[in-house]
Amino acid sequence: MNYYRCENPDCGFLAEEEPDVCPHCGGTFFQPVDEEELTGPDWVQLGNRAVDEGRHTDALACYQQAAALDDVLGVTNLGWCLEAGIGVEADPRQAVVLYAQAAARDYMPALTNLGYCYAHGIGVAQDDAKAVECFRKGAEQGFPRAQFLLGEAYTRGLGVPRDDSQAAKWYQSAAWLGYPAAQTELGRCLEFGTGVPQSVQQAAKWYQAAAEQGNAPGQCCLGFLYESGQGVEQSWEEAVRWYRAAADQGYPRALCNLAWCYEYGQGVTRDYGEAARLYQQAADQGYPRGQLCMGLCCERGRGVPLDLAAAAEWYRKAADQGEEDAQCCLGFLYESGQGVEQSWEEAVRWYRAAADQGLPRAQCNLAWCYEYGRGVPEDLAAAAEWYRKAADQGDPRGLFSVARCYDYGKGVAQDSAEAVKWYQRAADAGSAPALCDLGVCYERGEGVAQDLEKAVSLYRQAAEKGNAAGQCNLGYLYECGRGVEQSWEEAVRWYRAAADQGLPRAQCNLGWCYEYGKGVEQNFKRAVHWYRQAADQEDPRGMFCMGVCCKYGRGVEENWEEAVKWYRRAVDAGSVAALCNLGVCYERGEGVEQDLAQAASLYRRAAEQEDAAAQCNLGYLYESGEGVEQSWEEAVRWYQAAADQGYARAQCNLGVCWEFGRGVAKDPAKAAALYRQAAEGGDRVAACNLGYLYETGVGVSQSWPDAVKWYRQSVEESYARAQYNLAWCYEHGKGVARDLKRARELYLAAARQDYDGAQEAADRLEKSGGRGGLIRGFLDGLRGQ
Repeated sequence: MNYYRCENPDCGFLAEEEPDVCPHCGGTFFQPVDEEELTGPDWVQLGNRAVDEGRHTDALACYQQAAALDDVLGVTNLGWCLEAGIGVEADPRQAVVLYAQAAARDYMPALTNLGYCYAHGIGVAQDDAKAVECFRKGAEQGFPRAQFLLGEAYTRGLGVPRDDSQAAKWYQSAAWLGYPAAQTELGRCLEFGTGVPQSVQQAAKWYQAAAEQGNAPGQCCLGFLYESGQGVEQSWEEAVRWYRAAADQGYPRALCNLAWCYEYGQGVTRDYGEAARLYQQAADQGYPRGQLCMGLCCERGRGVPLDLAAAAEWYRKAADQGEEDAQCCLGFLYESGQGVEQSWEEAVRWYRAAADQGLPRAQCNLAWCYEYGRGVPEDLAAAAEWYRKAADQGDPRGLFSVARCYDYGKGVAQDSAEAVKWYQRAADAGSAPALCDLGVCYERGEGVAQDLEKAVSLYRQAAEKGNAAGQCNLGYLYECGRGVEQSWEEAVRWYRAAADQGLPRAQCNLGWCYEYGKGVEQNFKRAVHWYRQAADQEDPRGMFCMGVCCKYGRGVEENWEEAVKWYRRAVDAGSVAALCNLGVCYERGEGVEQDLAQAASLYRRAAEQEDAAAQCNLGYLYESGEGVEQSWEEAVRWYQAAADQGYARAQCNLGVCWEFGRGVAKDPAKAAALYRQAAEGGDRVAACNLGYLYETGVGVSQSWPDAVKWYRQSVEESYARAQYNLAWCYEHGKGVARDLKRARELYLAAARQDYDGAQEAADRLEKSGGRGGLIRGFLDGLRGQ
């Protein structure tokens, strides 16, 4: 068989068929060459071309010819065919033999290949020391691949002690000789200051050199510098260009980086489908990050149909390779039962796997499981420990959770001052919940001096970050005018912001504003809308308020049976107020069959949980002997409990007990003091009772002006007895100028409420022509009671 050699002595291109033009030098003259005349290098040249063209069997044959002519490169390349299975079944042992033959003749590429086989146990027992021996000899002879591999050995501590400076030295030697992989690794050393002084600008230059030679890792690293603007001017377009160059070579990290650019529209038009396609390519290579990202795409339905089972499978593939984020994501799917059967034990297993690798999110999730006893026995100390590990990495959630541990004494000794320190650290790290809870500390003066203005500032910061609790708390301070100028409009604004995010407390507060027309036009239907939003989340207060609306027909049709249903649901959710209101329903037979014993039972349950209204109602049942055995002593006990909480009706009822000596020794002065407290709290009965004590001089110094003052307060609340008593004062000019017209108006107002004797008094004034009466009748004398 004849071959054709280019006559250009500087070219030497060899072809199996005579070409018109030499593809190397452009020459047009070729000299025929017999097969017997071909040299070892000629056969190597033909073999290399066969490899490039995918003719592996021909390549093997050419290298065999070169090896038969004792060409050292031919021997080496034949060893490579046997190592990689090129044109023949792989035979690593024979490959090692051939490498050793060529290496024995000080052929550095063969020696380096032999070292690589020792390093990876290919055709020979793994022996890092022998690998390093081969690499060092090749490196000292100036062979760049050997220098690179010796640098890798120093980087990993294989066969030599780990030494970053030695690694950088050998990478640099190979890089200066133009070896692209070494240029990339030297760039990494310079980027991170590993073994050499850090210089991102120099790193960029070496990445550029490797990238321009087509080195995919170098292209990817250069793309990242353009993405982050380190060592080069930031440019998403340049980042995408280099990521694409590496991705086109199938480099998985670049595939993922380019996919991310498509996912978030950086340097390219956002395209979820293209992003998923690129992630898939990386994932199909077994690249953990690609598998993780495919899981995220499937979980979110980005670029692929939403498929939680598929997400779980991708997460599992990555998790099995130790990918910490995938382990945490898989743990969450087990926690929530999405795509897999719910299992707290499996959730904990995967959270722990990621937490042990130091992933803060997983550490916090595992801590939460310990805190609430999910998948593991409840262990607050262990929870605090895991939160602390996340916090020590500066993780905002970890810092916030450690603060909560100190705030509530969970797993650590309760320490409000220490909690404030951790809340501050978490807030400084950007935690909106920490800003909110730090605001609570300042609002209440817990662990820090009370400072309402500071609380407002912190709540505002949290609110502006979208923190619903912060928005609600800020709304409350506007409602109360604490730390800010009172403003119902601002209160409503912030309640609405939090309510729109689904915070039940804010939904109830906003509903209350609509119910009572505070900061908005009164609108019972809107109130019910927001109460229902909270109730649908099983919020106790929301369900309680729905019960109230149903009972009184506010925004919905009046329906006592429906009210009872809502009260029952609220009770089951832990609402103490609902216990009391449900007791009222049983006491009065509203929506249920009257059952005083059941009413007393419900009141007692609420009363024992410090509900003042229930304590007062239970006291009344003991006073009247309804549903329980009559007992003034028990009545006083429960009235006192409610009165101590400032409950005005209980203060009034307790005052009556002291005034008439029921369950306690009679003490009108004590009664007057209790009536005053209740009256100042807005209780109209107490105001009337106190007025009567001033009228009669019992327990207080007699004073008609004071009697009139308190009657008038009670009249403002339309209390019939006070209307009657004040009318009498106007009729007889006691504490006020005599005014029979006003007296008659008040008698008639009391009469409209069917107050005994009021209509007769009004008629008497009319018949007497406005002259009034001089002597009080028997009923008049008792009217103050």
